[in-house]
Formats: sequence, structure tokens, C-alpha cells
Amino acid sequence: MQTIKLLSRRQAAPTLWVLQFERPEGFDFKPGQFARLGLADPQGGEPVIRGYSIASTPEAPVLEFFITEVPGGRLSSRICALNPGDEVLLDGGAEGALTPSRIPGGKTLWLLATGSGLSPFASILRSASVWESWRDIVLVESVRRIEEAALARGLVASLPEGRRPQLIVTTTRETDPARAGDLSGRIPALVESGDLERAADRTITPEDARVMLCGNPDFIAATRAVLKTRGLVSPRFGKPGQLVVENFW
Repeated sequence: MQTIKLLSRRQAAPTLWVLQFERPEGFDFKPGQFARLGLADPQGGEPVIRGYSIASTPEAPVLEFFITEVPGGRLSSRICALNPGDEVLLDGGAEGALTPSRIPGGKTLWLLATGSGLSPFASILRSASVWESWRDIVLVESVRRIEEAALARGLVASLPEGRRPQLIVTTTRETDPARAGDLSGRIPALVESGDLERAADRTITPEDARVMLCGNPDFIAATRAVLKTRGLVSPRFGKPGQLVVENFW
């Protein structure tokens, strides 16, 4: 375990923060993986450690994270309150199997996220290697209210021409139609109804689609169940698949 310094932070939405830390020499990772960050326990117990997906690319000189501040959370609220120069613990190397290389093939890569589940997809979209495998990528971000989609919109706008995914934003708590996203409702329901495919003008089939999910456990479980009815499954025991997932916790 080692310490790394916070270089910068900015608030991207009411509870969503973008934090950049120094990157230790020799810290390697693949787009889609996460790092384990932590802080000392103020009560004197064991450090509080959590995994956070890396948003920066393997070539970047910094480690960037999109972190949702959970009120009363043991770690997220403390990390999001840090100031540049403050230090956090970095526990071990990068981990995780939310990597595009696990699901080769298909015509379209679908990246489905809730909240800060956007973080690993930022790393993936910023990496040239994914665009060598898929020229057609759809990024779907589910947010409660439309202002929370600002980070996803900024990410897509920052990418070079020819390497921008189609972005679809769906809102779950907007009551003002003028402020609604591209769609309204939760991702599993939109997949089940076919509304997501109609909005993207693409099909989600084992032949055409490769799908990555990152978000809260309920979203993962519900979306995975719907995709299974379409014939999309995760690779297991050497058998190929079309779906990889990462839970927030």
C-alpha cells in the first residue's frame, strides 16, 4: 500500500466529482479496470478501502476517477471533500475484468451506465485500441435528472472526430418534459420494450451487439436478466459471450 496526492477536483454534478491523482511509477492498467483507494479510519481502525473505476487512459500521466458522493458514506464523502495536495491510500495494482477484449466480435459495442458507472467507459472511449475493434459504439447514461448528464456530454464532446460514440441519455426522475433526456425510464425497461434500440437505430442481438454494464447492483441484475432473454450472456469457463459487467459495490 502506498499514498498518492490529489492533484485536482471539480464538481461535475450535484453529487458527482472528477478527481485527478498523481500516478505512481509502474502503475499499469487496462481500460475498464479499477483501483482501490482508501483513507485512514478516523476511529483508529483499519483503513476504509473501496474500488473506483479509472477514467483516464493507460497512457495518461494521472489517475482520474468519477466518484459519486454518497451522503454519510464511510469513504466517498471524505474523498470528495479532499483538497489538492491531500493524500489517499492506493492499495495494490489495478483489478477488474470489465475489459472490451473479453467480448470480441459483433457490429456495435454498447456501453450502459448509471451515475459514476460512466468512469470505466471514459477510459475505454479515450483509448484508441477500442476504436480499432469497433467503429460503432453507443454510450447510454441513465441519470436521475438531466443536469447529471453533463459529464457524459462533455466526455463525448472532448473526443476527437471519428471517435465519438452515439450518446443516449435517459432520465428517471424528471417531471419537466422540456428538461427530459433523449429517453425517459430505466435502462432495463428500455431494453425490454425495444425503445433503446429504436432510439439508437441498432439491434441488441448476440450476432450484432457486445454489451458492457457498469452501475448499481439492481441495474446490473435487471439489465442482465433482460439481455439473457435476448441470448446475450457473459463469457464463462472458456465459452465466448457478449456481455461483461461491473457493480459499483
